[in-house]
Amino acid sequence: CWGWADFMKRSVILHHGSNLLDNNGTLAVVVSMTTTEESLSVKPFVPKNPLVRKMQGMFLDESTADVSFDVKVNDTKTSSSVSFQAHSQILQGFAPMLADLFESNFLGEEMISVPITDVKSDIFRLMLWHVYGGQTEEEALRVHAKEIIDAADKYAIVNLKLEAEAAYVNSTTITMDNVIDNLLYADAKNCALLKEVVMDFFAENHDEAVKKVSFDDVPGHLMKDLLVAVGMSKRGGKCNEKEKDFDTMRINELRVKLDKMGLDVDGSREAMIVALRKSSQGS
Repeated sequence: CWGWADFMKRSVILHHGSNLLDNNGTLAVVVSMTTTEESLSVKPFVPKNPLVRKMQGMFLDESTADVSFDVKVNDTKTSSSVSFQAHSQILQGFAPMLADLFESNFLGEEMISVPITDVKSDIFRLMLWHVYGGQTEEEALRVHAKEIIDAADKYAIVNLKLEAEAAYVNSTTITMDNVIDNLLYADAKNCALLKEVVMDFFAENHDEAVKKVSFDDVPGHLMKDLLVAVGMSKRGGKCNEKEKDFDTMRINELRVKLDKMGLDVDGSREAMIVALRKSSQGS
């Protein structure tokens, strides 16, 4: 290394004639370092795995597609449809319920088509884009949240359904006027996060809810979710400290555990708890 072998004596530094200290008696030390080119650590560039980009490049590629969805245009004046080409192998791997719409034999030379009449064409395009590894813009998730949830729930596109559910929860204010509608919708579509938000609202506003909300149409099996929310409210939003007390965990915690175990993260609170218990008993 480079430098000087000798050191300056303390008495020299402190001597007023040296003028090395400032008015506060502080010594400023300036250090200069030079790095040679050989010692520079440059992280080599390694491209990301091209699988997702390749799949996205195949989206609606007529030259390689072997199946097609004919989605009816929602126009009462016409009976036209929009065609979306797809690949049976990709559907079988990432959207098996969509793949099941076609015949089991994909070996024919002609492209197989099936009609879709229960999903709008723009929503179906978003859903198919997700199957090919695409990301849905936040604005589209927010504006079309319920339509995406309906379609993704019907065809078991779980991740897209959860994204739309999260977007709906983040953009919706639960009130006394809409709380029952949201609860019934969450229960019908197995939107566990939305259901939890609604139950939290009841737990926090129980006195007002008793006076202003009619529970005549609420199914009895939702009582357990309400009790969990009440217990959570009393504990300040925290679950029971027991490590495997799945019954008192938040939906997000249950989904994280399921995902780490490679299990399905969709479904009701009860279904998620059953899956976790079975997996824990088997491990």
